[in-house]
Amino acid sequence: MRFFLLILLFLVQLCFASSNVNDDKRIKDSLLKYNYGIIKMTNSGNTKLLKDMLSQEVYFKLMVWADSWKFSNLAMVAQINDLRFSPIAYNENNATIRTMENWTFGYADLVKRDYALKPMTIFYKMKYTLKKHHGEWIIVAVENLQEEVFTEPNTHETSLLEKKEKPKEEAVQGKIETH
Repeated sequence: MRFFLLILLFLVQLCFASSNVNDDKRIKDSLLKYNYGIIKMTNSGNTKLLKDMLSQEVYFKLMVWADSWKFSNLAMVAQINDLRFSPIAYNENNATIRTMENWTFGYADLVKRDYALKPMTIFYKMKYTLKKHHGEWIIVAVENLQEEVFTEPNTHETSLLEKKEKPKEEAVQGKIETH
């Protein structure tokens, strides 16, 4: 009897673990569709692309944001350079996940045919809250935890030539400067 209970317990844990793996994949897929959907939405102007994967509140905020740019004759020009996921925290039919996202985007003025905001690279730390709805994970909250704009290319790396220090010209043949 004890052996049977141990096997049953093991099978339940195995099923739960495989369920989380499937949910992890579905959640990450939802977030990828959401982020790439934002790019598609801003290019096409079609705000209904993301409607089924967002709560009504999140969809409405996104729609207002996209429409405000559209009504100003602006279009977002964007690409995702990197998107990384943290481990997912589950609570019944809810999940929370944090991401690190690296975007390059700008805004094009459709009337002037020039940039209204030249492309820049921005690093975001985001927090997404999702809820399982009819077997699918929908985004119910999006929170920007951190944002950092990179205005120049990475200036922290140096070449070997830049590392060489030039001799100082202040000490001239044994003279010592005094104040």
